Amino acid sequence: MVIENTDLERRENTDLERRVLAHERILQVLIAHMAESEPKFLDRLKEIFTRHHTLGADEQDFTGTEQYAEQFIRQIEILGERK
Repeated sequence: MVIENTDLERRENTDLERRVLAHERILQVLIAHMAESEPKFLDRLKEIFTRHHTLGADEQDFTGTEQYAEQFIRQIEILGERK
C-alpha cells in the first residue's frame, strides 16, 4: 500500500529541512569562530568525528552519522579558509 504525502506533510517536511539547514549554518559559523580563538578546537572535533567510513548493513548508498559529521567539519574548515 502506497501512501502519498499530502501538501501539508510536504510543506512541513520542507519547513523542517530549512530549520535543520539554518541550525547547521549557525553551528558552523559558531564553531568556526571558536576555532579562530582556540585553533586546537577544530582538531579535537576532527579526531572525534572523522575516523572511518563504514556502509550500513545491506545499504550501498548509506551515509553514516560520522560521514555527515565529517562533511559538517569540512564546511567549517572552508568557512575558516575564506577569512
